[in-house]
Amino acid sequence: MTMTRPLAINEVINNQQLCEVFLCAPQGGMRKSNRTNTLTLISDKTKLYDDKVVGDIYHYTGMGQSGDQKMSGQNLTLAESDNNGVEVHFFEVIKPREYTYRGQVELAGEPYQGQQKDQDGRERLVWIFPLRLKDSKAKFTKLTSAMNDKQELQEEFKEIVEVDNLPIPQTEKERLIKGRIGQGKFKEFLIERECKCALCGVTNPRVLIASHIKPWSVSTNEERLDVNNGLLLCPNHDALFDKYLISFDLQGKIVISQTLDETARMFLNVHNGLRVKLNDMQLGYMKEHYQKFNLINDKI
Repeated sequence: MTMTRPLAINEVINNQQLCEVFLCAPQGGMRKSNRTNTLTLISDKTKLYDDKVVGDIYHYTGMGQSGDQKMSGQNLTLAESDNNGVEVHFFEVIKPREYTYRGQVELAGEPYQGQQKDQDGRERLVWIFPLRLKDSKAKFTKLTSAMNDKQELQEEFKEIVEVDNLPIPQTEKERLIKGRIGQGKFKEFLIERECKCALCGVTNPRVLIASHIKPWSVSTNEERLDVNNGLLLCPNHDALFDKYLISFDLQGKIVISQTLDETARMFLNVHNGLRVKLNDMQLGYMKEHYQKFNLINDKI
């Protein structure tokens, strides 16, 4: 048994009706029902969690309002939903007491951890689940506009420019700038889009590095703000990319410097079978990186 009656995409119901359809508890943002073998997810825009939509992926914050969230209970049910047979249904609450049905969802990637404030205003680790609607005609509500995203990046950019103007050696400037970028909105937006290292799949946000494809030092102000001028990489792959020891051709296939021997390649986890997915705007930036890679390595 699943739902007691079908729901139309974008149908608006109240909490009592939701409970009757799924035979679930009347409270909570994640409601598991053993009787219907369903997990109902509710993203309430009037409540605590900082859920976000990037493209067609909904980054849904897991269960737990106080302290670090655990990968247990309903969070674990959702994390294992690809294999446990539980149907996952998604609702959005835009107005109080109105539950808008968006349809069934599935995991679009591995769950990852991020930082948000709990109900007491303290920073804590939460589990975030990238979700995709199964019905291609259904749509999530876009929570933040591109204009708001750009404004937040502009604020971050102003702070970084202050570092760029400090009377210190260039290498120290670059270290400080990369540190600021690595803790700020630019990285946050990349994590929302990519969730993991573009090459190896590492998902821990405390490890991942927001890497500009076209280096900060030679980018225009607009290019510095452009999230398409970014890759999310683990420390090993970021260092290799930054030093032009690896790059990617226009099909996204990795190219590796001949100066990296087989032992280095093995320990740094790079091989010729790797590739990344790049959109058209990212490819524009990568073309320059790839050309410089060839120029540098042709001289060696």
